[in-house]
Amino acid sequence: MVSDKFTVNNDAQRMAAARYVTESFAEQAGLDGRNALRLELLVEETLGMVKTMLDSFYGQIWFTADGRDVEIHFEATADMDADKKEELLSVSSTGKNVAAKGFMAKLGEMISGALRSAGRSIDAYGQETMKYGVVHTPELMAAYPDMMTIWTLQTYRVDLDQARTDGDFAEEAWDELEKSIVAKLADDIAVGVRGDRIDLVIRKKF
Repeated sequence: MVSDKFTVNNDAQRMAAARYVTESFAEQAGLDGRNALRLELLVEETLGMVKTMLDSFYGQIWFTADGRDVEIHFEATADMDADKKEELLSVSSTGKNVAAKGFMAKLGEMISGALRSAGRSIDAYGQETMKYGVVHTPELMAAYPDMMTIWTLQTYRVDLDQARTDGDFAEEAWDELEKSIVAKLADDIAVGVRGDRIDLVIRKKF
């Protein structure tokens, strides 16, 4: 089952309307009250992250279901001209964004870093975003050469767990991961960024 695509942007009313679209899909997919609420939380947290991360975006959200396996798809195009990319990079270099706390905040920082890194080397991008606890795997990069970056929750969780013995930063990132509503509810999250386009898929088996 595939739902219709619903347009979202920075307009608060438009984002609020996404809740009703989510409720409608949950009913069609046969999710009970508790699972419907979990689906709503995943959508709400994701859209909240994007709104916080980007001043302007235009995107679509839709759902697929195969039995109890549900996917939330979010695709957005960010208004990221050269000046905006430079502004984001400048803010980051001041250290203001380094204080971002929580799993979703760091995921947002990783996406922001990818959006402003067009034309820059992967090594430079990797060094910049490592401070947010983002783990890059050469295997994923090689598998998706057309993407600026590919990130998955499963890979991040495994690699971060292995890195916990190497320092306090990884331990702190692990604690944030364990406290995250989205990380607890989702079975996996996949993020792809190419140019100014964001593709995000959240997978959950209810």
